[in-house]
Amino acid sequence: MGGVYPQVRGRALFVKQQKRKDGRVYLSVVEGYRDAEGRTRTRHVRSLGYLDELEKLYDDPVAHFRAEVARENEAAREARAPVIVKIAPGRRIDKREEGHGRVDMGAAVPSAYLHRDLGLWAYFENRRAGRRTSCDPFRVLELLVWNRISDPGSKRAAWEARGRFPRRCDFTLDGVYRSLDYLAAHADRVVRHMNASLEVARGPRDRTRLYYDVANYWFEVDGEDEGGLRKKGVSKEHRPEAVVQMGLLLDADGLPLDYGLFPGNVNDMSTMLPMMSKARLRDLGGERVVVVADKGLNTSANIAAATLDGNGFVFSQSVRKARRGLKEWVLDPEGYAASPSGDFRVKSRVADKPVYVEGPGGGRRRVLVPVREVAFWSRDYFERSRAERAKVVEKSRAAIERGDMSGVVSRSAARYARDRPVVRATGEAADHNWVLDEARIARDEAMDGYCCIVTSEQEWTEREVIEAYRGLSRIEESFRVLKSTLDARPVYVWTEPHIRAHFLVCYVALLVMRLMQLDVERSTGSRPSAGAVAEALRNMTGHHLDSNVWLFDYRTDLTDALCEAVGVDLSRRVMTKAQMNAVMSVVKKPRS
Repeated sequence: MGGVYPQVRGRALFVKQQKRKDGRVYLSVVEGYRDAEGRTRTRHVRSLGYLDELEKLYDDPVAHFRAEVARENEAAREARAPVIVKIAPGRRIDKREEGHGRVDMGAAVPSAYLHRDLGLWAYFENRRAGRRTSCDPFRVLELLVWNRISDPGSKRAAWEARGRFPRRCDFTLDGVYRSLDYLAAHADRVVRHMNASLEVARGPRDRTRLYYDVANYWFEVDGEDEGGLRKKGVSKEHRPEAVVQMGLLLDADGLPLDYGLFPGNVNDMSTMLPMMSKARLRDLGGERVVVVADKGLNTSANIAAATLDGNGFVFSQSVRKARRGLKEWVLDPEGYAASPSGDFRVKSRVADKPVYVEGPGGGRRRVLVPVREVAFWSRDYFERSRAERAKVVEKSRAAIERGDMSGVVSRSAARYARDRPVVRATGEAADHNWVLDEARIARDEAMDGYCCIVTSEQEWTEREVIEAYRGLSRIEESFRVLKSTLDARPVYVWTEPHIRAHFLVCYVALLVMRLMQLDVERSTGSRPSAGAVAEALRNMTGHHLDSNVWLFDYRTDLTDALCEAVGVDLSRRVMTKAQMNAVMSVVKKPRS
């Protein structure tokens, strides 16, 4: 027996019955179409199974699947049907639609990562019974992460714009703040869960090399927190306000692995040990790692800890502040191998680096750690250093001419100004006679273009060491994204739990941003900037026309790639509420 049920006009899906050689009947769904010559053809869509087996599940399998296919055909017809909206020329804007006349469908893309790759809906859903708040913290987090990516602002501003979010946000502003307390209490467990979920979704992460750095965020507050996070410290933006330190750890692929918060008066160099201890106990599982960090983390304590733990390190080393023997070796032209263009030269040696460790009795003792030292000179770095120095020299000269040295010296804005108490021409004593420190300028110029790297990995080639060091640009760029695109400075939160929850939101937004960039790069071969991704998603906005119709007018190659990465179609010019709801349902489902 071979039978075909009547096909439906339009999309032409129908159920096909085919009798096999063994006498059994096999059901499948096929699609009818016309080829280039206008002849009727069919193509296989999906298999349903043998009729006798399906009869164990359905009273009438054929009728069941005919009804299913009929619903699909009807949905397809509705999707193809033209939308006619009649708007009278004199019709005015309805003020009651404020906040509801637009919908941010770009939010569907990061929402897919929160549900699928990071498993956050499942995390909070599994803890529903133990929550003391009726507000769903995942829905709050979903909204706040979208706000952080698309239009960073206060938590109140995010809540007030909730009408534009394509999923219902039926929580109050008080519910948002209560959820911040809940998120702060669960921050470490959320990070641990995201790392585990990411491995399930994408496979093991490369933790053999970890990148670490610290940045600080300032607050417009008077004074400091008593026993809290906001403390006055060394601001990297040279501001006098209280700051909070954020340590960030990336894996070998540049994806965020963990973060930590420290009071603003904690020195950068003392943040690495607690971060590595937390990561080792939680995520590393005992495997050996090599930590890559900038010269600010190059301390005896960090080197000793990495060595004693059986791990490795790659630290940059300040040439200007290096011990005399190392500085002379770096600046000595002997031993350098130059590139064919002459724009780069490198040399290395095995040496013993003296570090000072604290003994059981509290005393310090000197220990020699075997390392490989790699020195290189780069023309790009040379020219950049010269250009930066020229600006500082000009500032020093201008400050000397103005005679207002006290403030600029304290800010190091005129570090090449020197106070000479005697005027060279007359020998007269002077209270202050500021001049350019030509000797210091010459000393610094001699080191332009030179870099030094110290590593425990003696078997690595010079190229491997330098490539590992250059990977630090990933974490520097991550902090730039946090401070610019995601605008992480917590201006609008004040209590410590809310500050901690704010940084968790920023961290999750950064991780989602990195995953979006990674997926687009894999599909297109080109990595978009975080700013480009944020702009693309922000512009995928639908405008309410009438009744149940929204009009979309933004589509680019980047939006196509972002949607393809999560398996949704947002390329249609017109969408109904049901279609938008269907998209938001799709992003909750596991990847196919």
